[in-house]
Amino acid sequence: MKVYLSFLFVFFFTIIHLFAQKADNRVAENLKNLSFKYELQPEDATFKFTVPIGKRTQTIFIESSTSTYDKLEMREVYSIVHQSRNIPDQSRLVKLLMDNAQKKIGAWEIVYEGSEYFIIFTAKIPANADASDMKSAIDIVSASSDGMEQQLFATDEW
Repeated sequence: MKVYLSFLFVFFFTIIHLFAQKADNRVAENLKNLSFKYELQPEDATFKFTVPIGKRTQTIFIESSTSTYDKLEMREVYSIVHQSRNIPDQSRLVKLLMDNAQKKIGAWEIVYEGSEYFIIFTAKIPANADASDMKSAIDIVSASSDGMEQQLFATDEW
């Protein structure tokens, strides 16, 4: 029985290891240079950390995974503003769309995942962005997200 359990453990560990995404060292190096302390989400190697904004904070996520368009490799820097089982009401959706028109970098998105709706603000940046450019994206995402979270929901949950 012990041999069987050991075999199962090794088998499942190997499968998990094969499918687990590795953290992108380019992001890790940038965050180290910027002195951001982060945690790595094990299921998809997404970097997660909190940014102070005055007396408030905003959680930021940077994906290790990238998308390629021709020769352009991009990644997402995003923050969640709200999570709910219900789709956001029309007045909030209109506010997000109107705010999108003012943005030069980043956009509001509604994501449906695991029977929940998420309102997020995301900036898609070059995957090889240096620390300075990544910091600019982090600043834009955190400020936009925190402001809208406060405006639409009067919370500091994220």
